[in-house]
Amino acid sequence: MDFAPVKPLYRESLAYPFSNNVRFSYLIAPEKPENVTNTILVSADDGTGNPTYRELEFKDFNTHNTKYWALKSCSNIGLLRLTWKEKAAVEIYIHGGINSVFGAYGGVDCLGFDGQYGAGISALFFDSIAIRAGFHHYSGHWGDEILADFFSRGYTEGTDYKAITEYTRNNSWYFGASYSLSDILRFAVDVELPESKAWIRPAAHVPAYTTKPSSEESPEKANTSDYIWTQEGFNDRDNRFYPSSYKAWRIGLSLEAQYKIDNIGRVYAGIDIQLHQDGKIDPVTATYSGDLGWKKEYSAVLGFAFLDDDILPEFNIEFTYHKGRFPLLNYWFNDIEYYSVGLGLSL
Repeated sequence: MDFAPVKPLYRESLAYPFSNNVRFSYLIAPEKPENVTNTILVSADDGTGNPTYRELEFKDFNTHNTKYWALKSCSNIGLLRLTWKEKAAVEIYIHGGINSVFGAYGGVDCLGFDGQYGAGISALFFDSIAIRAGFHHYSGHWGDEILADFFSRGYTEGTDYKAITEYTRNNSWYFGASYSLSDILRFAVDVELPESKAWIRPAAHVPAYTTKPSSEESPEKANTSDYIWTQEGFNDRDNRFYPSSYKAWRIGLSLEAQYKIDNIGRVYAGIDIQLHQDGKIDPVTATYSGDLGWKKEYSAVLGFAFLDDDILPEFNIEFTYHKGRFPLLNYWFNDIEYYSVGLGLSL
C-alpha cells in the first residue's frame, strides 16, 4: 500500500490543452481575423421570442491582438495505491486546478479562467494497460477586466442581450483507457458524458436527458425550470425535442511517443484530437442540427523532459501547435490557430 505516490497510474494526454499539469506558455497566433479574441457570447431574442446567441465586442477588433500568455496550475494526484505482485495496481485519484489566459498585446488583461476538478479510481495492468473511471467538472469564468470593458461599451441588458453565457460541464462521468508499448508508444481514449443532473452551459448544449440540480447560487431562479434556460432569459424553453442520440459527448484521442536519453532525460511528441458533440448545436437557432458535424480540435506537442527523480515532479520544455477552440472554456465559440512555447511541471 502506497500513500500519495508521485506518479499517478493514469497519465493524461500530453497535448490536450486542459490536461491537469503545470504550464506557463507564450501563445502566438497568425495575425488573421479569425484568431482575434475580442467578443463575449450572449444569449439574445431572435425577434420572435426564440433564443439565439450573438457575439458582442469587449475590445475593438485589431488583428495585432493575437498574442497571449497562458498559465495553468493543475495537478493529477494518486492518493492511495494497492499493488498486487507487480502485475496490477489500483489507486484512488484526484485531479484539478485553474487554467487562465492573458492578453499579451500591450497589456496583460485576464481573458478569463477555468476551474476544473475530478476524482475516481485508476488501475494499471502489466505496466501497459491503464484505465480510469470517475467524474469530471470544469467551468469557465470571464475575467473581471474583460467584463468591465464589456459593460463600459453601453450595451443594454434586455435589449442588446438577455444574459452573458458561460461554458460549463458540472458534472460529467469520465472514462479513460490507454495502452503503452515498450515504454515508447502510448495510445489513449478519454470520454465524458454529462450526468443526468448537471449544470451544462450554454443552455442550448443541454441534452434532453439532463436537467439541472434543484438549487443554485440564485435561489429565486432555482425551481422555475428543470433547464438552465431561465439563467439565459427564457423561462419556457427546454431541450426535450432534441434527439436521444445527442448526449453532449466529449471524446479525446491521443498518440504519444518518447525516446529516453540516458542520464539526461527524454524527448517526447504527442498528437491529440478532441471531438465535441455539442458542435451539432446551431448557435444561431439554438437547436440541434443533423447537418452539423462534431466539433474537432487538433493539438500537437514536441517537448523535452529533464531527468526526473522518484520524489520530484518532471520539468518540461514544450513547443505546441493547436487548431480548434480557444484554450479557455468560455471562448469555445472562437476557433483559433496558434503556436506556443512553454515551461512546465508534470504533477
